Amino acid sequence: MISFFPDIYPDELIYSTLARYYTKSGYTAYIFAAEDLYEKRTVKPDIEFLNLFRKDALKIITQAKSLDKIIKKHTMFPYYARFLNKERRNKAYETLVNMRGSVYNILAIPKTKENRYLRYCPICANEDREKYGETYWHRSHQMIGVNVCPVHGCYLVNSDIPISSRASPKLVTAEESVVSSKIQMTSNEVEHNVAK
Repeated sequence: MISFFPDIYPDELIYSTLARYYTKSGYTAYIFAAEDLYEKRTVKPDIEFLNLFRKDALKIITQAKSLDKIIKKHTMFPYYARFLNKERRNKAYETLVNMRGSVYNILAIPKTKENRYLRYCPICANEDREKYGETYWHRSHQMIGVNVCPVHGCYLVNSDIPISSRASPKLVTAEESVVSSKIQMTSNEVEHNVAK
């Protein structure tokens, strides 16, 4: 049973918030958290979107922010839906609201042959730690084809957390994955403007 749920930080993926919940709640294994969070305890957490939550879990998760705000501010929906016509965009949104069906079949998500990993900006990570006492997975750092932080203009760094359907199910916080990294700034103004 969920008795506490952390506040969602600005530009934080909901996956990141769930990972922070998992770590701070003292679960001994992912499967126990999955039993409290999801309808199916064997589900692999969706890093970019939502899984089907248990009703009691959804009620607690949406206490501070509505499901609409979570979808629009804490998933990758706005980035991919932007390129769809209104009908498909609404269908994708409804799929997320109902948490049934595959939003991946509706959204125009670019295919890439490269393995993708959760990414972070070293400067944002330092600022998060100063402001919140921990860092988190920023949504704006996960856009396909955008390689620099839109705020700082430095190159994003890959973590060791894959964004893949083949990865084993787990919830991993940025705080336990983000290490000190060399800060490398872009000298390409166009690249930084595209990220913004």
